[in-house]
Amino acid sequence: MNALPPAHPMTPEQAAWLAGLLDGEGCFDAPRNNPRIRVKMSDHDVIIRAADLMDASTHLETPGRHGYKPLMVAQITGARAVAVMRAVLPLLSARRTAKATSLITAYATRPASRSRHLRSAA
Repeated sequence: MNALPPAHPMTPEQAAWLAGLLDGEGCFDAPRNNPRIRVKMSDHDVIIRAADLMDASTHLETPGRHGYKPLMVAQITGARAVAVMRAVLPLLSARRTAKATSLITAYATRPASRSRHLRSAA
């Protein structure tokens, strides 16, 4: 089992702003059983602020259609994503709260993972 990381440190105002953004534009999921928060939009200044608050990485996605703006993506995974989820959880809508809670619970109850780069000596 994994120990839950403490909630990511933020002021109440920062947590409220980030929760509002993630509630409307964010995605909470777990590809390959690894919790993730992802948010993307063409308002790059907003994504940069969100990335700063979450200590997330960012990258640009090229538009899928001619004439569309490039999208900036902020993404965070693993224990760091769980810490951010815990920080904004009380401020999310019911649907997002349920999703984040299920991801946090799954993270806490899964077996501690071994590095996929280590091979057993067997």
